[in-house]
Formats: sequence, structure tokens, C-alpha cells
Amino acid sequence: MANQPDEATRRIRRILRVNHAGEHGAVSIYQAQLRRLKANDEVSGWLNETLDHERRHRTAFLEAMPQRGVKPCRALVIWKSGGSLLGWLSSAFGSVGVLVCTQAVEETVHRHLLEQISFLDRADPELADVVRDILKEEVDHLVYARDRLPQRSLILRMARTLVSVATEALIAISTRGDSFRLRHDLKTAA
Repeated sequence: MANQPDEATRRIRRILRVNHAGEHGAVSIYQAQLRRLKANDEVSGWLNETLDHERRHRTAFLEAMPQRGVKPCRALVIWKSGGSLLGWLSSAFGSVGVLVCTQAVEETVHRHLLEQISFLDRADPELADVVRDILKEEVDHLVYARDRLPQRSLILRMARTLVSVATEALIAISTRGDSFRLRHDLKTAA
């Protein structure tokens, strides 16, 4: 089985697949939120800018795939549907719902990206730089949302927890558990 990729190559492929799928879901979240919010809503301008970021991130991961022998996740429809549902539900609560959703999703994404960068710095420095650049904008999204929400509100903390769990579940379902194996593999390889 000489044609089988080594473990590092398999991890890199999993990282690209889940990151591209995640950005696909993020695009769907922000598109759904924008459709429901009024154009003059205080966060609609920020949402448009954030949507542009997520589209760029998705393209960056897609463009990194061919040279690494990666194809997109076969469950992109789950990401699109889940993202659209999450965006629609969160925007039903106006700006606060959008910001709670953003904070929860970005906190989850932040953890995943940091784990990936620590592995990619050794295994694929070029891809590590792509992820690092994307992380900067994702952190900006997180900070924007976090700075505009009361942190002591029990209801908002519960909503963030619910969205975080839903995000992790979507990652796990669409990758058929691969995200958990990847997290475990990255921790044991460190």
C-alpha cells in the first residue's frame, strides 16, 4: 500500500476539509442573518463585511485543497442547511441573537484553529500561515460580538452554550466524527 498517505498528510487533509466546510456553514449563517435583519440594523454593515471575510476564507481553503490532494467534504449540504437554520433562528432575536451566535461560533472555531496551527507549523507551514491569517479575522469577529454583549446574562450564556454545542455537533456529524479524532490526534501529537 505504497500509495497510502502518511498520518500527517491525512491530518492535513482532514483540517482542510473541515475548515472549508466550516466556512461554507459560516457563509450560510451570515447570509440568513442578513436576509432577516433590517438594512438599517446596527450590525448589518458589520455582517456584510463579515460575510465577505467568510467567503474569502472559504475560497482560501478551497484553493489550498488541490495541491494537497483534498476534495471538499461530502456533507456540504449539512453545513449549508445547518448554517442557514442557525442564522435564521439567531436573527429572530435581532442584533443580540446575531451577536450571541457569532460569539459562540467564533469561540468554537478559535479553539479548533489554534490546535490546527500548532500542528501545521511543523507539518505544513504554508497552510499554517493561511489558517493564522484567517484566525486574525475570526478573532476580530469574536471581539466585535463579545464587546457588544453583556457577559453576566444567564440567558445569553445559555444561548451561547447551546450554539457552541450545535456547532460542535455539526462539525462532528458532517465529518462523521473525524473532528473528534483530529482533535485527539493533534493533542497526542503535540
